[in-house]
Amino acid sequence: MSRYQEITLGGQTVKKHVRDIAKDEVMLQLAPELGFGEPVSTPLRVFEASAGTAYLSRQLADQGHKVVISNYRVQGIPGVAEVEADLNQALPFDDQCCDVILCREVIEHVESVPHTLREFRRLLAPGGRLVLTFPNRLQIRSRLFALLSGFYRGMKSPINLDVPFGEAHINLIGYPEMDYFLRKSGFAVTGVSSSYFSGSDRLLAPLRPLIRAATRHALLSHKPNAEEHDKTRPENRAYNSFIAEVITSPELFYGKDVIVSAVRVAEGQPTFPAPTSR
Repeated sequence: MSRYQEITLGGQTVKKHVRDIAKDEVMLQLAPELGFGEPVSTPLRVFEASAGTAYLSRQLADQGHKVVISNYRVQGIPGVAEVEADLNQALPFDDQCCDVILCREVIEHVESVPHTLREFRRLLAPGGRLVLTFPNRLQIRSRLFALLSGFYRGMKSPINLDVPFGEAHINLIGYPEMDYFLRKSGFAVTGVSSSYFSGSDRLLAPLRPLIRAATRHALLSHKPNAEEHDKTRPENRAYNSFIAEVITSPELFYGKDVIVSAVRVAEGQPTFPAPTSR
């Protein structure tokens, strides 16, 4: 069975990896306003950061959305407007210029995740959506590898010193850290999922109840008065329960990527619990 499928973008036939197709399907599920691949009557302003070949953005442009992409060096991607941008710097766009931002397998390459997330928030209109994907270092096989080696899936050994910043996973963080960064940057998380699974990892299913129990104990009971980790206040317990549920869910227990949908909340408004609608 081929790992690639042919799709048509702007009249051009290209080959897209089935893993990328699955990831894009989940991203669209978490951003239903984009229309699930159907032509749209109300175009949205979409920005995809460091988009590479930008197959998803080109599909969105074919639907009728107003799409702009960036790359570190302009690649001349057909069918969309493209600008040169470094995600470690201020992005060359006006405030509130976007309705949806996509960032696909890029955030683990940036030097400062909070800086990039704050820039994304600046670009989004009130209530605008960010869909972010990154490697899941807390996936069960990755956890076991880290137990034995000290390294995680996605960075299984030290980065070679001749590798420039940005060309390796220099910020391979787990979901709890990303959730914290998102909320502190002015986002409320509305959905978390995954798209890439290996059937053999299901053999590790007997470990899941044990890990769920250990995670809930660590997040809700262990050293409840520890500085910066107080677990006695109801709001902290609710947040910790949410994190425990997410990282031990089937999606993140087995999934090799994390796909997060988050919306820009108004200044001073709470970012947790997550809103029930966009």
